[in-house]
Amino acid sequence: ISWSLGGRILVGGGMRTFLSLLAIAMAVPAAGMGVASLRPVPKSPLLFQVNTRVLIDEIRLKKPAATLDDFPDADLERIAGDGYDFVYFLGVWQTGEFGMKKSIKLLDLEPCMKGLPREAACSSPFAVTDYSCHKDFGGDEALLRLRDRCHAKGLRLMIDFVPNHMAVDHPWTKEKPELLVQGSENSLKHSPQNFFKVGDKVFAHGKDMYYDGWEDTVQINYGNPAAREEMCKILNKMAGMADGVRCDMAMLICEDVLDKTWGARLAPFGQNKAVGQFWPAAIKGSKALNPAFCYVAECYWDREYELQKFGFDFCYDKTLYDRLKEHDVAAVQGHLNANMDYQKKLVRFLENHDEDRAADSWKHFKTNIASAVISFTIPGLHFVHDGQQEGRVRRISMHVNRRFPLKDDVKDPRVAEGYTALIKALGNDALRDGDFHRCNVTPSGDGNPSFDRIIAHAHIKGDQMVLTVVNFCENVSNGHIILPDKIFGALRGTKVQLVDGLSDKVIEKDGGVLLGENNGLWLDLEPWTSHIFTIKKVA
Repeated sequence: ISWSLGGRILVGGGMRTFLSLLAIAMAVPAAGMGVASLRPVPKSPLLFQVNTRVLIDEIRLKKPAATLDDFPDADLERIAGDGYDFVYFLGVWQTGEFGMKKSIKLLDLEPCMKGLPREAACSSPFAVTDYSCHKDFGGDEALLRLRDRCHAKGLRLMIDFVPNHMAVDHPWTKEKPELLVQGSENSLKHSPQNFFKVGDKVFAHGKDMYYDGWEDTVQINYGNPAAREEMCKILNKMAGMADGVRCDMAMLICEDVLDKTWGARLAPFGQNKAVGQFWPAAIKGSKALNPAFCYVAECYWDREYELQKFGFDFCYDKTLYDRLKEHDVAAVQGHLNANMDYQKKLVRFLENHDEDRAADSWKHFKTNIASAVISFTIPGLHFVHDGQQEGRVRRISMHVNRRFPLKDDVKDPRVAEGYTALIKALGNDALRDGDFHRCNVTPSGDGNPSFDRIIAHAHIKGDQMVLTVVNFCENVSNGHIILPDKIFGALRGTKVQLVDGLSDKVIEKDGGVLLGENNGLWLDLEPWTSHIFTIKKVA
């Protein structure tokens, strides 16, 4: 048996493997069957990430035995009311004792964990012992009820998948050791940070090819076709329980990365090694079960386009994140010139559970909001991490279930005000589901070079039009904004009103000015100023 891809059968039995995965998929009740009443996912969906462990712990202050069933309907209504399409519950799966011990050990070592009590420790959600909803959260039945409650509020549920590794105390170390990358006593002796022993067998910790292993994990052997089948069964189960999955460090499963990291260990004792990429067949199998199942890849190393080709719906855009964080307007402009078929499948974010809080990374609220306006008004999936919209500054470790009280975690309340206005502005259908077009920005009459620090783009859907303008610079900038005539030509000969969703600014102009008449729409912008103008014809 081996792995096949697109008819490429490299070791006997690959097609049978693929067909068996389709059979597994068709045997599981599909989440997609119950979502017919949900509105279609827009071209640029909005996702809200919550830390399940933290929120359940806060609910337990009033109800000690709280599970997912106790996550308030009112919170789901609020998330839906803010216009989000997906709610991503981080860390719902079962974890083990080793992970808990590691987290307790880290309490006095990690800066963001210092001072927290022992009961704040919890195992990392990325060291999974079983892909069943954690028993403390109510098990799979509670997760299914949460999904149904999300659907009732108009939300889709997203969950985690950690493809590279399992927890060190996963049952496979004793019951199915052949599914895991193994080493030798010599490996353990010379690289104890990367190997560990269970009984008489030595296993490798999960790792990437640049760093030592994660001590609470064990590496899955994707050279073994049986391991690939087991991981596909897990994905097929998820496709029957949720509407989407965020795949942790998805690029680690690319065939060349596995080969560079593990080499001959993927085919020990001369066994046949599975050949071909894992993701295309795995995604195809789960989407046979639930065609609307959304795949999101956390990925780095410029692997986004490759993973998109494998079938991922959206891939992390770390490049834009870095360029925004560096305040590099030229690099941001260059990034936005990339092919639109590529761009529309990127995840735009300013923070997530792995990154520092945006309100801490972008020290001034204006730079934070300017970066957010750029990130969330261009094509792709727009990712908001719970607390980002409030201006929280302390990152939450994945080894604890606590966060600071809001009053102790916010330095500048203007961040929350800015995000409230931004999220409201994003409710415009043209922004979420319209066609995106870059705008031309030209210098003012005196040739002031500051125009190239202005980022401008427009959206259109039917008669709805939106113009976004950001001065991504610490200095005053000015220039003329010109919308593409071929797309927005209907504005010519009209009177228009530009109403800003982020302030009380209103501009009235002849529609032709927006198309370049009289050199275009001239704007003089203070540092880090952002506008999201709704364009309304008034005559």
